[in-house]
Amino acid sequence: MSTLFHRLKSLYVLDVVLQTGSFSLAAEKLYMTQSAVSQHIKQLETDIGPLFIRQTRALQPTAKAESLRNNLKKSFSELEYGWNQAMQPDQKTLTISLLPSFASNWLIPRLDRFSEQYPEIELRLSMTEQQVDFGRSNIDAGIRYGQGDYPDLITKHLLDDYIFPVMNCNYQQNLTLDDLTEQVLIRDNSADYFNWEGWLKLVGKPELQPKRYLTISDGSLMIKAAMAGQGIALGRKSLVMEELTSGMLCQPFPQEMKSPFSYYLVMPPRSRDHKELKLFIRWLMEEINHFKKLS
Repeated sequence: MSTLFHRLKSLYVLDVVLQTGSFSLAAEKLYMTQSAVSQHIKQLETDIGPLFIRQTRALQPTAKAESLRNNLKKSFSELEYGWNQAMQPDQKTLTISLLPSFASNWLIPRLDRFSEQYPEIELRLSMTEQQVDFGRSNIDAGIRYGQGDYPDLITKHLLDDYIFPVMNCNYQQNLTLDDLTEQVLIRDNSADYFNWEGWLKLVGKPELQPKRYLTISDGSLMIKAAMAGQGIALGRKSLVMEELTSGMLCQPFPQEMKSPFSYYLVMPPRSRDHKELKLFIRWLMEEINHFKKLS
């Protein structure tokens, strides 16, 4: 029988040691004694040579251990994912990670159509500002706002975005660019080059200073502040089209700045053949194409 079969547990221990960086932390995570962890590592070292350089206050992986790191992480995460999927009831489920702002302003208002088309699929949305580590979670795919550089993930471009001022339609009539010096401008935590500074540069007013800025980190809440008449927000088309169409918001100036970021669907290789995910992507692209026609 293959030696690998007898070393699977030891390899899992090695994976956890590489994650945590110490025998003691690995022992805590695995509910083992530190000596048991050490014994598993010694078994592997007997087979393939030194895996760590033991230092007084640190544990330094050797080149051989580093060469195993990614393979171990990928293999055990896929095995864990497969096992968890097998443990699930027969109901078809799909778990998507995405930004709260895109979820609340774009995706969720359209989900009734997905449910009508695919009532047998249970869709689970995981809202987070952080990029999910697919190797350590059961997330099937994610929708991310970035520049498309996602190593080791399958990436599909979904939607470009544009940035422009929006405000409550009763906030003030017939604004000119110079009137912005007397206004509260609402912004998020985005970099200056695609925030108010970037838009003002686009319209030839790079030195313009507003009455004051109001900074709100969440894009969805920033739009709600504009709707409440608290100032003029710099909105993303993807997040404000419904409000513009319904008349809850108005666009006081026609100039739009293309965002350096776009929306991408990303998935780990293990999700490539996920049937429910394929159906979701097909539906999502239909919705995006409809959105583009309206905007």
